[in-house]
Amino acid sequence: MVVWLALVVWLALVVWSLSVVRAAAGSDRPVTTDPDRHARPRGPRAPFAGRRKLLAATQAVLLVIAIGSAAYLSSTDQWESAPLVGLIALLVLGSDILVLDAKRFRIGGSFTGLVLAMALLGPAPAAALGLASASIDAVRRRVRGTYLLNNLLTYVTFPLLGGAVLHALDNSEPEQGGYAVAVFGVFIAANALNFLMIAGHTRILRGGSLPDMLRTVFLPVLPWEIASAVMTAMAVYGFEAYGAGIIGLFALALGAYQLLLRALLEGQMHSEEIERRTDQLDVRHEGMLGLLLETLALRDPSAARHAAAVAHYAHELARAAGLSEREQAVVHTAGLLHDLGKEALPDHILLGRSELHPAERRLIERHPADGARLLLRVEGMGEVAAAVLAHHERIDGRGYPDGLGGESIPMAARILAVAEVYDVLTAPDSYRIPMSAAEAEDELRRVAGTQLDGRLVWLFATQVLRGRQTEHLGHIADLETELQVQRRVRGVLDGPFVLGPPA
Repeated sequence: MVVWLALVVWLALVVWSLSVVRAAAGSDRPVTTDPDRHARPRGPRAPFAGRRKLLAATQAVLLVIAIGSAAYLSSTDQWESAPLVGLIALLVLGSDILVLDAKRFRIGGSFTGLVLAMALLGPAPAAALGLASASIDAVRRRVRGTYLLNNLLTYVTFPLLGGAVLHALDNSEPEQGGYAVAVFGVFIAANALNFLMIAGHTRILRGGSLPDMLRTVFLPVLPWEIASAVMTAMAVYGFEAYGAGIIGLFALALGAYQLLLRALLEGQMHSEEIERRTDQLDVRHEGMLGLLLETLALRDPSAARHAAAVAHYAHELARAAGLSEREQAVVHTAGLLHDLGKEALPDHILLGRSELHPAERRLIERHPADGARLLLRVEGMGEVAAAVLAHHERIDGRGYPDGLGGESIPMAARILAVAEVYDVLTAPDSYRIPMSAAEAEDELRRVAGTQLDGRLVWLFATQVLRGRQTEHLGHIADLETELQVQRRVRGVLDGPFVLGPPA
């Protein structure tokens, strides 16, 4: 009865001390009537000396009370089984060698060993082992100040309370299975108390939201902790049924579990790091793509509009043709970059409007190969380069640069060809007199099966153009709009420089 009364008083002191420390948070701030004299950039509040001293004093008092309670309870015969005490002590103190340092949390086996001590030895041995474990961890990680006091207090508190609860249940002589279930429940409750004491201390000194810490720190590891709780309850049940030998098997199983968990966490962290770096490269690539197109537009103002229009029409046609999201991504990117090779042409060819000589036409016919060669220098752009290379091939085999025909032309290139021909026919900045949408559609149907893929022309006319006869071309051919599409489709193509399908 005296022990339980001491524990209740101790818990009341914990709650009171936290409220006092929190209320004192504003008492250490500098007071001034001059708003400029002490002006500082606003940011996370630094811990003030007064608050630290009050917190440290409170922690020290509570730690002394907790150790005193454990010492009082140690007068019982809970230390009588030396081999069992040594085995559990080895499990608690040795398991910290396999501690897992994840990005937002640490996972070790000492907690599981402490719950075993609570269940099989009682509150005093469990508290002593918790104090030893926290002390050794503090030496290894060089923990000092209020953080050291809080760790010591935490690792004495939950073993003392959990051990007292389990000791009371054990004295009531429940069924073996019922006691194992109680061990499972105490494991989860002690784990939550451990989190609240550590997170509460962090919140007092550094600020932050406790629900946010619960969501980002406690919940991600909860499935692993539940699995550990099940293993611990099974070990306690096995101990009651088969003796101390089961604890050795449990220690081996826990070690294997920790090693497996370490491998899984390291793989997850490696995957997250790759994803983070890939996203960074994608953002840079997206910015470089926009910069490239804007730079090309400085030389030829119609180039950016034409690239945006072809990308837009080709993307819509790829969707109508039932292509996968990945293939749609290839088509859209190739639409933006299909005329990249033209920037090597002289101004009188690129910007001129007169009839081309045969030698000048041969230079023009080099631009798909030049553009593809440049794109192949960028990792992950191989499919885009293949589409750019073949976008001037013809179904009848009379195109360039390789004279491909029919199905040997990549699907993405055939889609680009339809989109480009339509924009050239209807654009006001083209080298020919622009046609109306209806006239351009008739022209597409006329060359279907010879220059262009007949099925794609039909899909373009019936699904892409339907209802758009009066749509403003300037809206379709907006470069910034198509770059926003690139932001949505980023992340599906292979390689670190990736542009992917629409969301």
